Amino acid sequence: MKFCKQPLSRVKSIIPSSRLLFLLFLGLIGTVAGAGWGWGWLFFGLSNGLIAGLVAIDAWMLSQMPPFTARRKTDFLFELEEDNSVTLHLETSVPVTVRTWVRDDYPQGFQVSARTLEVNWEDETKKTVLYHARPHRRGRHRFQDIHLRVESKWKLLIWQQTISAPLEVKVYPRLESVRRVRKGLYRRQSMAEGSPVARAFGDGREFSHIREYLPDDDPRNINWMGTARQGKLVSNVFQPEVGQQVAILIDCGRMMGVQNDGQSQLDRALEAALGYAAIALERGDRVSFLAFSNRVLRWVPLGKGMSHLQRIIEASFDLDAGYVESDYLQVWDFIGSSHRSKTLITLFTDAANLAFSETMPSFIARAKKKHLVMTVSMQDPRLKRLGTLPLQSEEAVYQSLVVKQLHEERKQALQQWGSKKVVALDVEPDKLASAVIHSYLQIRNRANQG
Repeated sequence: MKFCKQPLSRVKSIIPSSRLLFLLFLGLIGTVAGAGWGWGWLFFGLSNGLIAGLVAIDAWMLSQMPPFTARRKTDFLFELEEDNSVTLHLETSVPVTVRTWVRDDYPQGFQVSARTLEVNWEDETKKTVLYHARPHRRGRHRFQDIHLRVESKWKLLIWQQTISAPLEVKVYPRLESVRRVRKGLYRRQSMAEGSPVARAFGDGREFSHIREYLPDDDPRNINWMGTARQGKLVSNVFQPEVGQQVAILIDCGRMMGVQNDGQSQLDRALEAALGYAAIALERGDRVSFLAFSNRVLRWVPLGKGMSHLQRIIEASFDLDAGYVESDYLQVWDFIGSSHRSKTLITLFTDAANLAFSETMPSFIARAKKKHLVMTVSMQDPRLKRLGTLPLQSEEAVYQSLVVKQLHEERKQALQQWGSKKVVALDVEPDKLASAVIHSYLQIRNRANQG
């Protein structure tokens, strides 16, 4: 049985099934019983000869089996910590009735809904099987071979083959906040709360995309062909010709690699930053993107329109936090030379950098002379939980004092930047995207009113 369950690693082979091993075991028992009567060799010859004959016939029938081919089809894109579909297409040249098992070499670290998939053929030439894969980190990952096992007609043998099917996939940050922007959910939420809707500057007529019709949309913008296809009212969204400038800065220093609930701070920051970029582009702003640590890692110059969002996603999906301290003065030299006009500079970083970084004060002091600055950091849920534990031991009291001190230092660090030109956000990780987007909408509303 251990031999039967060996890894599917050989290119092509025939292995015994559990039924064949059971028959051999029965033959062994018969031989031992026959030996007690003096007929051991006879029983041995008869049992093994019969089994050998059955195996030979079964092997011949298995050799008549047509060749199998397999190919893999995946979702257009993979998202971090989401279930992504992987479809395996199996095919033969002639109809077969057989039981098979298929196993895919998915990237190491992925979680899958099923490791081995059983496929029963009923006089068919094509079969499709589906499983779901959940990536554990962003970046580029590779699928390798597809392994197939075919059971013989009498179920004594299993034919095993390996089909080469290499495939590279890109795993992106979670794009839920981007989808919410494209569906107009943040806009409807602002309307429900009674907040004025931030409108883009100008009435540009450059087509961007379509979305579900909203009550305050111009009826002239209804896309009737799209309405007929989707069965509900949809509107054309046009890209305004003139807008503000937004610079999105992502800190990729060592503090952004800290993990919370299976995701790093960098993962959360990218998810929020992409939603933020989507709503800024939808409202006509020109957006740039910069990722940095002790040097500039990625740079996407100012651009507009929803097509620019894809360039930002492609530039950021495989970013990793480095084991270095971030250099904010180098970032300022780069941004200062690239953004001559007034810009909303949004910095995603860790609160510890706001409190203790030697170059952060100089960066903010220089940036706010001409631009508006918004810093975005995440609260640590673990510290919050430690602060609520009962004080039943000396260690618990000590932990409580340390947590209170850290909270106070964090509060003071954020308060030192509070001004008309510096907005400091410090929110829970799950609320990061919505908090950044709502702050942006408030800033746009004030700009439109002022």
